[in-house]
Amino acid sequence: MMINKPMTRCALTLLVASCIPFSALRAENRIDTIRADAPELAAYGEQTVGVRQLDFIHKNQIDILNTDMNRKEGDAFPYYDRPLTVEVWYPAQANSSGSRVLKAYMRDGKTLVDLHGKAILGAKPASTKQAFPLVIMSHGYPGNRFLMSPIAENIASKGYVVVSIDHTDSTYSTLSKVSSSLVNRTKDQLFVLDQISQLAKDKTSGQTHEHFLNSVCCICI
Repeated sequence: MMINKPMTRCALTLLVASCIPFSALRAENRIDTIRADAPELAAYGEQTVGVRQLDFIHKNQIDILNTDMNRKEGDAFPYYDRPLTVEVWYPAQANSSGSRVLKAYMRDGKTLVDLHGKAILGAKPASTKQAFPLVIMSHGYPGNRFLMSPIAENIASKGYVVVSIDHTDSTYSTLSKVSSSLVNRTKDQLFVLDQISQLAKDKTSGQTHEHFLNSVCCICI
C-alpha cells in the first residue's frame, strides 16, 4: 500500500493543532525568541538588560509641515520646538527585577500591544567603571522606536547602550508628510547623540547612566 507522505504530514499537523487550546494559540508577542537554527552570534550576551524612556525637546527647529509651499527666497521659515522620545536599552545590575513588558503601537497608530522581552523596565544601570559603546537606532517611514527592539535588547545584553528614536511625524501614531522625515531625520540623530553625550558626562543626572560612551556606532535603517 502506498502512503502519500505530504498528505500524512498535513493530517498530523491538523491533528496536533486541534489539540492545542485556543489560549495557547494567542501567544505573547515575544521579542526575545532565538530560533534553534539561528547563527551563534544571535544568542543573548551575559549582561542583564534594563530599558527606559527618555524625552527630549529639540528647540527652534524649522517647521517644514507648516511652511508655505509658495514661499519666496528670503521669506522667514516658521520654527517650533520639536519633541523627541527615545527608548534606551542598557546593561543593568544583575539582581534587577521588575516588569519586562513594553507597550508599543501597531501600524494603525491606535492599537497598543504588549511586547514581552528580557529587558527590565527602569532597572538600575550596571555598576562598573567600564564605558559602554553607544548604538543609535533610527526607524524607517513609518515606524517607531520599538520596531527594532529585538535587536536593541540583544545588543544591550552584549555590553552596549542602545538608543532608539521616535522620529516625530514619522511614527505610526504621529504619521504626517514625508517631508518632515527628509528634513529632520539626520538632525534628530545628531541631536540625540549630543543629548546622550551630555547626560553621560553629567554625574548628577538621575535619568541615565554614567560612563555611557566609549565609542559610537550609528545604525540608521
